[in-house]
Amino acid sequence: MHPSDSALLIATPRPRRRRLGLLPLAMAVLLGGCASYQPKPIDTATTQAQWQARRLDDPALAARLQAALPSGEHWPPVTYGRAELLLAALALNPDLAEARAHLTEAGAAVRTAKAIPNPTVGLALERYTQSQAGSSSWLWGISTNMLIDTMLRRRLRAELADAGVRGARLDYAEKVWAVRHSLRTALADTLLARRQQQLAEQSVSKATALQAALQQRHALGESASSETLLAAQTLAQSHNEAAAAAQRLADANARLARAVGVPANALDGIALRWDDFDTPVVAAADQRAALEDRARLSRVDLERALVDYDSRETELHQQVRAQYPQISLGPGYTYDHGVRKLQFNLSATLPIFDQNQGPIAEAEARREAAGRHVEAVQASIDSEIDSANAKFAATRQALAAARSGQQAAQRLARQAELGHAHGEDDRVAVLNAQLAALTAAQAQLTAWDQSQQALGALEDAVRTPLDNDETRLLQPAADALPGDSP
Repeated sequence: MHPSDSALLIATPRPRRRRLGLLPLAMAVLLGGCASYQPKPIDTATTQAQWQARRLDDPALAARLQAALPSGEHWPPVTYGRAELLLAALALNPDLAEARAHLTEAGAAVRTAKAIPNPTVGLALERYTQSQAGSSSWLWGISTNMLIDTMLRRRLRAELADAGVRGARLDYAEKVWAVRHSLRTALADTLLARRQQQLAEQSVSKATALQAALQQRHALGESASSETLLAAQTLAQSHNEAAAAAQRLADANARLARAVGVPANALDGIALRWDDFDTPVVAAADQRAALEDRARLSRVDLERALVDYDSRETELHQQVRAQYPQISLGPGYTYDHGVRKLQFNLSATLPIFDQNQGPIAEAEARREAAGRHVEAVQASIDSEIDSANAKFAATRQALAAARSGQQAAQRLARQAELGHAHGEDDRVAVLNAQLAALTAAQAQLTAWDQSQQALGALEDAVRTPLDNDETRLLQPAADALPGDSP
């Protein structure tokens, strides 16, 4: 052997050791780009204190909502109607905050779906104990495995993730409507309970006076004891109605505060209003017909069902594509006892025993079920619209009849008062007429409540508020409130 060859053999391992020494440095550089875990524990005492501190006149809330208000309006308003309360709920309601978090989660899934899979690397190392002359005693090699992720597979994953984002947006929109429904119902119940409580307290006062008058007449022998007993029953019923109205008011206040996203005491001293409280306003027939037609074709829950169908369609496409082999490339390098080798490996799954028939059949069945769900949602929408229209028409007639009855009772009460002033009727007749008028007023409130419920059902059926004030405030709110809209 020539001396220069010996020198070359001796020098061969040295650059290899230098290259091996660079591996830890390369690994450190790659790991340096990884995200780090930051714990974020929840302290229930802190969150409870934050909840109790929420107020509608909070300056931070005012700064946040000011951008969503029309020009010339300021927060907090003097009185709170449906639009102002819903605007506050968009920023404060915890259910909407949770829906926004799920929307962010769906957006993160898109990044996952579009990511390119990382290759794997392996390192083999062995030492030959019986070294041969002229060769190294070490064998080492580096192997890799790179999955060929085709553009079609990645596109299908991205489409499925994008459908998840669209679904999360629609879920958020449906949650906004659910909050609006709860808020509208609670506000109506609050205002209704206040009026019922006022009428019940007036009834208690009149029934107490009637009982005293009948007791006095009975003591003078001018009336039977049965009349006094009936007056006592009327008084007891008035007390029960007053207590029930107070309970309804407390419950409605609590539900209203929950819908807005504040504790119940945050509504103390807040002036509430309902424009056209006594006369439910309904859109014109042509406008309602247009809204109904749009709801039958594109209501939020129908759009959600269509998104689910598109997702099942994409899943089926994925399963059909999965029956074809996936190919992996595995280039490598081996230093085999002084001999350098380059490797070019190719591997693929062989669809011999299974061509993915089972997952394909499952995906087809899920797509079929999703299609039937779309048809079921459309049928439900059409039924809800027809039912809401019929109910609203019937309750409007009932409300008109209740108003007529209440007006007639008031006329009789005024006639009795006038007759009493002229000495024609006694005090008992006046009190009975006044109690009858209060009972008719309670009946009118009940009819109004049913009419408002029917109008709310009509709005739910078309998923659109029929109040122009709400629409005026909520149209710019989606873009003006950061983080509050999808």
